[in-house]
Amino acid sequence: MANKKPKTETSNNFETMQRQERSAVNVDSPKEPKKAKKSSVKKNSDKPNIFKRMWKGLKGIFSELKKVSWPKGKEVGSSTAVVLVVVVIFFLVLFVIDYVLSGFLGLITNHEWTTIFI
Repeated sequence: MANKKPKTETSNNFETMQRQERSAVNVDSPKEPKKAKKSSVKKNSDKPNIFKRMWKGLKGIFSELKKVSWPKGKEVGSSTAVVLVVVVIFFLVLFVIDYVLSGFLGLITNHEWTTIFI
């Protein structure tokens, strides 16, 4: 009996953990009755079918298009001319910038001005 070692705190903690694990109740045990799950699917009975909703949307589009003030032929022609002039001006400005920058790149790399045209 003199060879018996005194119990330390770690052994006491280990034994109490084992006792707690044995006394723990299994929550998913098959003996307990399962509760019926509530259906989370909501019926779409208050929503009309897809074709009725699409027709209602199209009717709304047509009613809004009737409210639009459409320009006359002269206004469309003058607006188109303004757009074309602005596009041509931007094309020329960008062409000149590109030509100058590619020429400078040619001077740096080949020691001569490179042209875009062949």
